[in-house]
Amino acid sequence: MWSLVPEVVSYGEYKSKKRVAGIINSIMGLFYKIGLALGGIIPGYINAFFKFDGAKATQSAGALAGIQWSMIWLPIILAFVAMWVMSRYPLSDSEVDRINLEIEKEKKASQI
Repeated sequence: MWSLVPEVVSYGEYKSKKRVAGIINSIMGLFYKIGLALGGIIPGYINAFFKFDGAKATQSAGALAGIQWSMIWLPIILAFVAMWVMSRYPLSDSEVDRINLEIEKEKKASQI
């Protein structure tokens, strides 16, 4: 996730002529924290829905199914969704290199 930030910053500068690295990094940090919070609370809600009881030494079949969904199947599904989203990422290494070269040319031209 963090390796994409410089590419996004360069692309944003290329399109808008403004370098907003601080804003992009702060937004990334915000969504990272939101993701951590959701990743901590969603499994608990799923297990509560399936009637998990932490006081019991053995759990019901429904509670075990909830554990499987929250710890196995949901992460697998979300990983496939993330792979699909990343497969649509439009910037290639050569495109980013071209963008960075054009930004550097514009900076040098403006200094003259």
